[in-house]
Amino acid sequence: MTLFYRFVTKLVRAIMIVFWNYKIINVDRMESIKSSIIAPNHISALDPPFIGSIFKKEIFVLAKYELFHNPLLGVILRNLNAIPIRRGRIDRTAIKTAQKALSDGYSLMMFPEGTRKSTNVKAGIGKIAFETQKDIVPVFIKYPSSMFKSLLRKESLNIVIGKKIKTSQFEQTKKKTDTYREIAEFSMKKIRDLENEC
Repeated sequence: MTLFYRFVTKLVRAIMIVFWNYKIINVDRMESIKSSIIAPNHISALDPPFIGSIFKKEIFVLAKYELFHNPLLGVILRNLNAIPIRRGRIDRTAIKTAQKALSDGYSLMMFPEGTRKSTNVKAGIGKIAFETQKDIVPVFIKYPSSMFKSLLRKESLNIVIGKKIKTSQFEQTKKKTDTYREIAEFSMKKIRDLENEC
């Protein structure tokens, strides 16, 4: 872990404590993320830094390619282990980079919906999970109704860690794409179920 990565994650955690009064539910499950796919719901641009910073271990994250158009932001993101991925098509380069990170023992964060503007589950998480045979850790993030309420400690930013989903329980069907989608949709269901624990 680089000094820059350590500094940024500690800074983000400090911001979350002061401004968001954040709480982690099911802290004991955090160790289960080792060499797994972290799968959160995606509702804000703050999701990646907030969720990524709560883990003490270094992780990788898939980020939309457009964010890297800004040279400075691109350098920062790459130093925070962000992997650029082109949306709307199969980005084999991004997939191979993500698979290598997992095979090297790192965890990978990716959002089943793919983007905040979508309510449809993408099969990409199923493809990477099935081909690497890495398990999925569902995560649910819920923001307070306002930052003012979190500052007054009346509400909290809640991050719920779910039980690990074993990829080995899914069998390959005649079409791999059907298996990928089954894994993705099952993962999204488990993520949504975690809202009840907030």
